[in-house]
Amino acid sequence: MAVQRLYGWVACSLICAGAAFAAEPELQPATPVPPAPVADAAAPAPAPAAQASADTPCEERDYSVLITVKNVKSDKGVITVDLHGDDPSRWLKKGGRIGRVRVPAVPGETKICMPVEHAGTYAFALYHDKDHNLKLNKTWIGLPDEPFAVSNDAPIRLGPPSFKDASFQITGPLTPESVELNN
Repeated sequence: MAVQRLYGWVACSLICAGAAFAAEPELQPATPVPPAPVADAAAPAPAPAAQASADTPCEERDYSVLITVKNVKSDKGVITVDLHGDDPSRWLKKGGRIGRVRVPAVPGETKICMPVEHAGTYAFALYHDKDHNLKLNKTWIGLPDEPFAVSNDAPIRLGPPSFKDASFQITGPLTPESVELNN
């Protein structure tokens, strides 16, 4: 068990050391979806869908993913999500993401709505930026020092998970996806 967990951390360091989590501004609008209904809090950014305006809430877009992040231990910081499109050669590579969102962490579960331009195959990697410094903190040996996850809870072994293991289909609005943070 300890060896498997160590391999997971080493593999994540390979993932997270790349451009997947480089500190850059948000590129997509996002809506944190609170546990109880409250007013929409869409982040200002250009609308990715041609048929939707920047004022259209994520939940009303033709295509979006509703990500449920489980095992969030605190409300400190933000959850950063990097979304990747259907090109496996760009998965977790520098410049490979098609969108990024940051939303406040909610203990227990954090729900995030992320709009996309069209139906298709996607994958995401995320981490809990506890100190809100806009980067993934690492230990002195380069291992992740903040909780992380990959779509489909794809297995992380001796290297990053494959796009095939992490990918999922978005077919309409609020396509549900759930992951558990590795704390």
